[in-house]
Amino acid sequence: MRDIDYWLDLAIRRRKTFLHAAGAVFGLVVLGTLMWPPVYESTAEILVQDNRAQFLVSPDIQDSASGKSAVVANPVSEQDLNSERELITSPFLIKEAIAGIPAIPDESAAGMMVHALTLPLSLPTLGYGAIHGVEAPSLRDQWAIKLSKHLKTGLVRRSNIIEVSFTSHDARWSRDFLSRLISQYLAFHGRISHDPQAEQFFSEQAKVLEERLRASEENLRQFQVQNGITDLDEQTHALIDRISQLKLRRDQDGAQAASAREQVAFLTGLLNRTPDHISKETRSVQNLALQQLKPQVMQMKAERAELLSRYQPNSQRIREIDAKLEAAQRILEQEDHLEVQESSTDLNPIWVSIRTDLEQAKTTAASLTAEQGTLDQEIAEGERQLAQMVNAGVELQRLQRKVDADKQAYMAYVRKAEEARAAQGLNASKILNVSVAQEPMLPDQPSFPIVWLNLVVGAVLGLGAGLAAAYWEETADPRIYSPHTVAEVSGLSTVAVIRDEA
Repeated sequence: MRDIDYWLDLAIRRRKTFLHAAGAVFGLVVLGTLMWPPVYESTAEILVQDNRAQFLVSPDIQDSASGKSAVVANPVSEQDLNSERELITSPFLIKEAIAGIPAIPDESAAGMMVHALTLPLSLPTLGYGAIHGVEAPSLRDQWAIKLSKHLKTGLVRRSNIIEVSFTSHDARWSRDFLSRLISQYLAFHGRISHDPQAEQFFSEQAKVLEERLRASEENLRQFQVQNGITDLDEQTHALIDRISQLKLRRDQDGAQAASAREQVAFLTGLLNRTPDHISKETRSVQNLALQQLKPQVMQMKAERAELLSRYQPNSQRIREIDAKLEAAQRILEQEDHLEVQESSTDLNPIWVSIRTDLEQAKTTAASLTAEQGTLDQEIAEGERQLAQMVNAGVELQRLQRKVDADKQAYMAYVRKAEEARAAQGLNASKILNVSVAQEPMLPDQPSFPIVWLNLVVGAVLGLGAGLAAAYWEETADPRIYSPHTVAEVSGLSTVAVIRDEA
């Protein structure tokens, strides 16, 4: 392993060779630096976004309130950024950028010289094309290929920014070409992000779907009118509540009717055991026949006494009256001439009360039984209506799903039409999902060559070349000039060194 003293001693001892080699290399670097035409680099930055405008779709079109919130910006993926890089460096855009230039601009003398020096490198390709009949590209295509070699893109770390740079020997041309390229890039983005026929297509489809939606809504409305449905859930719950209340009333009436029938049976048995009449009072009265006959007898006796004053006892008139008196007397003797016993009775108030309660119980039982029958009919009618409501609900849900599906399809095409209309306006205003964050700059200093860096590099290369030449000459010379060589040859250490000057 050589130390620095060895190399210093080698450079001093072989100084002519060292200086010639180092000077030649350093001179070539300086000459190349001075002769190389300046390269100017113009840069621009492009910002890539997931959505190009926060107001792309009117929030009034959104179905839900959540859709009216601020638009959420999704992060741009690395694939999106790489796609934009490939797009901006595509040969198509480069050709579009130079399409409006009438002629290829003349390069500087130094640039022409570099082109002349690099021309031999393309001769094998030209010869191969001539042998196999490959059509040579046009001058403008060759120019586009050449420009693509000087166009570079890169990603700014932790951002959605693409840095685009272009280098040439003309500072103004670097900026102008990069500006033209970015302008074509934005125009191309506007073309690929909007189809002129899209708005018309979506609008026509929206009209068709609107008619379908109206037909579905009309079918739903007619079905609701025919079945008397305004709010299916509310009406179903109301009907179920009504049926439950009717069943509760029926059960209550059944319990009351059973109680009334038991009461009727009990009162009937009690009524049968209770007399309906009770004796009120008893009195003795005279026989009415005797009361009517006695005055007649007395009258006939008076009449006989009067007749005796005028007639003989055996006269015909006296015999007739005697015969009447005898007949009347026999009647009186046959009748009970004593007093007649007369009794009076009245209704039993307990029996009347029991009979009244019994009639009321029978009436109540009959009324409750009749009401039970009416409730059974109402319950059956309610259950029939509930079954119809459930069946109608299935059909109603199908019609509602049809309306919802048609509405969603209609709103989707309305939104698409609005997006297409907004996209056309945004394209006209050049509002895209990509924007120029930094316009191409006019470089004021060349990016290459960097004179001071080239001189430093030339000095380092010259130093290395000088040492290499000195070392090569040292190894080619069979003479021994240094203690290190003595040690390598003899394996002995050096005690002292005597210079030539001594």
